[in-house]
Amino acid sequence: MSDSSSRIPGWVWITTPTLAIAFAGFVIYLSTLPASDELGAIKGDARQALQQGIERAKASVADTVKDQAMREAGKPAYDFYRLLEQQKVDAPEVDAYVSTPKDATVNYEYLLQVGSFRNGDDADEMRANLLLLGMNAYSVEASINSGTWHRVFVGPFSNRSKLNKAQDILVSNNISPLLIKNPLPADSGTQQ
Repeated sequence: MSDSSSRIPGWVWITTPTLAIAFAGFVIYLSTLPASDELGAIKGDARQALQQGIERAKASVADTVKDQAMREAGKPAYDFYRLLEQQKVDAPEVDAYVSTPKDATVNYEYLLQVGSFRNGDDADEMRANLLLLGMNAYSVEASINSGTWHRVFVGPFSNRSKLNKAQDILVSNNISPLLIKNPLPADSGTQQ
């Protein structure tokens, strides 16, 4: 036997996959068609939706015609302005607003709370890590609901730029601080 007698012609390689793909597409198309009893139900739903749309359009046109007829007759469509004329509204007495003078500056002290722990050792560990980052950290104990909490703070800051720098350092170390803003008395001012 020779090689040329067992070879499959090229047109077979093209025609066979084309026919297979066409058959698969036809089967998919047939599966999307509704059955004969479903087709009647779909047509009935379509007719019902069309009727509802026509009824809505008729009602809308009737309302529009009625409104135009009322306008032409000189009757207002709304009479709320007449009702408001007959009512009296009493405004409460309010003290006059007094603004703060432009030269009066209010100084604030900013703190960053970086954690709150039930265990004092955890608070000391957080404080030590913050000290290694070069931050001024301290811990405060607070008694809340018959339990002791150890809160760790960074600060105080009187300068917003230093506060922002400290926040950036904390956030870069995956610590989300809580900003606390306390007003200072008028004659004091701490700097950091």
